[in-house]
Amino acid sequence: MNAKQAKLTARAWVKDNIEQWPGLRAAHLVGGITTMADEAPFPADKDVDLHLIFADDSQLLANPDPWSGIIEESYGGIAIEAGLKPVTDYRSAAAVLGNPEIAHHLLVDSVLHDPDGLLHDLQAEVRRDYPRRRWVCARLQYERQGLAGAFSLLETARATMGASGEVNILGYTTTFATAALWVATLNPPKMGGRTLLRLRQVLAAYDRVDLHEDLLAILGLSNLSPERIERFLDEAIAGFDLALAVRRTPGPFQHKLHPHLRAYFVGACREMLAEGYHREAMGWVLPYHLATADVILADGPDPVKPGFAARRADLLRALGLDTAEARAAAIERATRLYDQIFALADEIVANNPGVMD
Repeated sequence: MNAKQAKLTARAWVKDNIEQWPGLRAAHLVGGITTMADEAPFPADKDVDLHLIFADDSQLLANPDPWSGIIEESYGGIAIEAGLKPVTDYRSAAAVLGNPEIAHHLLVDSVLHDPDGLLHDLQAEVRRDYPRRRWVCARLQYERQGLAGAFSLLETARATMGASGEVNILGYTTTFATAALWVATLNPPKMGGRTLLRLRQVLAAYDRVDLHEDLLAILGLSNLSPERIERFLDEAIAGFDLALAVRRTPGPFQHKLHPHLRAYFVGACREMLAEGYHREAMGWVLPYHLATADVILADGPDPVKPGFAARRADLLRALGLDTAEARAAAIERATRLYDQIFALADEIVANNPGVMD
């Protein structure tokens, strides 16, 4: 399948589900597929990301689960990950221009469903004003607020998932630092399994690999050997397969625990290991290892629980994040590091010739 065929399949998925989505106003693609040439091969282990935009009073937006807000499904040979968004996020060009999760995707032909012209009416202004300084700075502020929101989840994660919940949130915060640099450089956002590697590459372009090394140290990844990471990956794969069979209790990162995403998870890790980026690969192993263990300890058969508890404890020890004091120190260090990364993003914006006044 090429990118054009994947886009058409995603459009068909939306059309086939309209009747069961009351209040759907529009839908558009997001993520890497929006910048792919139509004839480019679409990798079988990647998912197609999109936004489903609903009326603000839609019941589909009223989900009490703090970890939800995403539909994951396999359809027509592609894996689909759809984020549910309120139409308020699209109320004006200004609202879109200040939102990095949306703005870049309206620069390109990403629309899948737009019966009322909601997206069409926004696109011309978004395309004209996207590189203006006020909006670049607004998008950076959005990422700052997102980072603060991620840190605010720590208490909930601690209460529901304990140590692994805290570590998963710590890992989640890295996405906002990466996104800040995409915003500053006017590049399309690219997340997923290679997030830490992409962060390294952007920082290297500005001679700040030291910030990347600091982040790896905070996450406890600096001194892990490739062999040990291979073992953690094997454990995470085994946990993934069992978690799929037993999962009932909601938790963080579970939108990635679906059968059609197994190849994406394993493939991304194996690629980075083969390229020599074992520490960055561990950054993607980590949430799967923790999330699957959490599922099994909550919902799995009793005989296997001690083994998965021991694996999780061994991982946290290997990261140096097995005590509350160590995790608190890591969170404090991460806060200071992110201040540096956002300061670099501000500097990039100030000197980026593509940013218009």
